[in-house]
Amino acid sequence: MSLNESVNRIVVGSGVIFAGTISGLLLNILIKGVLTRNLSQTDFGTYSLALTVISLTGAIATLGLHEGVPRYIAYFRGRNEDHKIQEIVVSGLLMGLVAGVLAMFISPIVFERAAAGMFDTQDNISAIIRIMIFAIPLTIFMNIAIAVYRGFDRTNVNMYFYDVIRPVSLWAFVSIAVLAGVSLHTFVLADLLSMVFTFSLMVVYFIKNPPFKPELKVRFSEPTKQLVKYSFPLLISATLLNLMTWTDTIMLGYFKSSQVVGVYSAVYPLVSFLTIIITSMGFVYIPVASRIWGEGRKDILGSLYKVVTKWCFVLSFPIFALMFVYPEAILTRLYGAEYATGATVLRILAIGFITNAYFGFNYHTIMAVGDSGFLMKCSTASAVINVVLNFMLIPPYGMIGAAAASAASFATIELLMTLRAWRTHGMHPFTIAYKKFTVICIALISIMMVFKLILPTVGLLWVYGVFAVVYIIICQYSGVINDDDRTIAKQVRTQVRTNVRRSIGLFVPRTLRNL
Repeated sequence: MSLNESVNRIVVGSGVIFAGTISGLLLNILIKGVLTRNLSQTDFGTYSLALTVISLTGAIATLGLHEGVPRYIAYFRGRNEDHKIQEIVVSGLLMGLVAGVLAMFISPIVFERAAAGMFDTQDNISAIIRIMIFAIPLTIFMNIAIAVYRGFDRTNVNMYFYDVIRPVSLWAFVSIAVLAGVSLHTFVLADLLSMVFTFSLMVVYFIKNPPFKPELKVRFSEPTKQLVKYSFPLLISATLLNLMTWTDTIMLGYFKSSQVVGVYSAVYPLVSFLTIIITSMGFVYIPVASRIWGEGRKDILGSLYKVVTKWCFVLSFPIFALMFVYPEAILTRLYGAEYATGATVLRILAIGFITNAYFGFNYHTIMAVGDSGFLMKCSTASAVINVVLNFMLIPPYGMIGAAAASAASFATIELLMTLRAWRTHGMHPFTIAYKKFTVICIALISIMMVFKLILPTVGLLWVYGVFAVVYIIICQYSGVINDDDRTIAKQVRTQVRTNVRRSIGLFVPRTLRNL
């Protein structure tokens, strides 16, 4: 697979994922808005804490298979060892389902014993968890099934179910709950019903549209051992990475009130927009990179790492500029004036999360080459830093301290992974043009902040509009976008438009009709 072919496949595939992710994030923000306007901050914080416990349990019970399965499917395809793929798929689904059922029974008991007296709404949290636990095995099956399609380059399936069907059904069920004027527990039941609905469609789709020709054979041999050996460190890594996200919520609930958790939980999802580009591209990048590594083309993988990292940061930076310079306006317009107290939190989190786009595809590249053991060690170090900083910063500074702890720990893990990719495999994204562009971006943010202080009455849209024009001109003439990038962009532009239109206008209705 050549470099141009790889980039085209990633960008075209991520174009569809991006469209779905955007719609999913917007719907999730809409749902958050409905919840924050119909629940008290205490109830919303209680719901957020319960959801954190369920999400953590689900992440552990997935066993890292959602990343291991697509990696090995793509890797074996690159090595022309298709006979091993059947076993990877079957063993992955079976292990995930068994772990999900066990987690469903164990998680409430563990939470009640481990968290006794930690939270001011302990009884309500426990009651919500006992409703939501039934979603755990359903979520795990969906994650692994989508991972199977991902290994066969059918990445748009993720968009269908997680970015369209799941949030749309959740919004519908929540809206019904709002019209009925019901309690927090009914909102939670609406969440569970949405997952049951989405899971049911996923099962029917998997049966009717399998990504490969299934055989009625169940065996556990060398491919399964490789999958387990590779996935277990990813389990630890993913769990610790998720803990870094959820530690803030849990420790805020312990040291502060559920009201503070409610404000923080409303602000935190917004920074997901800073990872939307790398998430969309990374979903396609891992199977493509794994296949290249299976073919033994390290030189192409290194070049691919540089190209997609540059594109990722160029596309992500405008979102960061908006969040960093105008956090108050964003929170007020989305949630109401009472949530503007989280402006500093949003600004700090934006700094931490933009490092994900800036350092780029270090995590994905390390995963593709099979170095999952290092990812586990790296995540452990970063999680420890996160917990220590939360203990130090949350008691005196509250949610600002939690944001600072997250930003520092996320930046640390990005730096560690970038150093590993460079020292072990000789890969890094820092070309001369990329370094030059970094300085330009810092200067742009500084100018915007000064302009905001000097002329605070000038509207956000005017300032951001001028910024957008200047930014496009800089990208065009600073050298960060070279002739090869322009050629690829021209080839991809038409394909992305066509695929996005098909995916949104035809594929989803056709998929639903097939069900």
